[in-house]
Amino acid sequence: MIDNFWMDAAAVIGVLHIAGPLALHSTFRFPAKIAPLPVAAGELPEAVAKCVVPRIAEMERLGFENLGCYDCGELTLQTRTYVAQFCNRTTNDFANVTAVVTPHGVASYFEFSTRFSNGAVLETNTNKTLPLTPGNPDVRVFRFADVAEPEALYQIHRRLLEKYAAGWWPAGEPKGQEIQRLVRVLENYGPRHAKIGYMALAADGESYRLTWKGAFLMAWRGLWPASLLRRMLERHEMRVERHELEVRGVAALQKA
Repeated sequence: MIDNFWMDAAAVIGVLHIAGPLALHSTFRFPAKIAPLPVAAGELPEAVAKCVVPRIAEMERLGFENLGCYDCGELTLQTRTYVAQFCNRTTNDFANVTAVVTPHGVASYFEFSTRFSNGAVLETNTNKTLPLTPGNPDVRVFRFADVAEPEALYQIHRRLLEKYAAGWWPAGEPKGQEIQRLVRVLENYGPRHAKIGYMALAADGESYRLTWKGAFLMAWRGLWPASLLRRMLERHEMRVERHELEVRGVAALQKA
């Protein structure tokens, strides 16, 4: 009986590793152009507002100016993405609160990011979802899904800047055009993945679709056991990073 169980389990996993890429290849699309629509906080869908509105005052207390909320539309199938954007004009740090509406509910996270004049970006967020594609080599991302408050995450972000970007010059955005920072990131998503063979521009020129390479690799990374191993490795790396930051913080206090 035990042997039959493992054989059945292996068969199911095998089917998923074949059916998953097929489904992903046929359904995945990412828009080539992004046109975020401004939306008042009071007009956000109720489930989205619960995630976004309480964070506005928290970000403002940290010295961030509220730049408004935006409806980014359907970036992937059966989703709708809303983003609240903030800027600290003293440090040129940016912050976002993102809420993604899916058929299963709303997933949200907040992040802080700093872009430098050399093109590099350092980003710190609480996103629990790991990407299924290779990261942008110009963007160093740290994920701390267990951090519940923006203040705590911003402290971590500033320590990471001291560790990895000391002496670099933070770059801002022209006043009134800050949303273009987000637009550039989103519109670079398709072309960047096309360069590494994961995506290709659709015939209509309005969206990017997955190549077979992209579909298989993305699906396999999202399925067990690869998904479990990736989460374990990510959590370990972030625990080590936080421990090193704490040690550096204590050492700096002792020297002061």
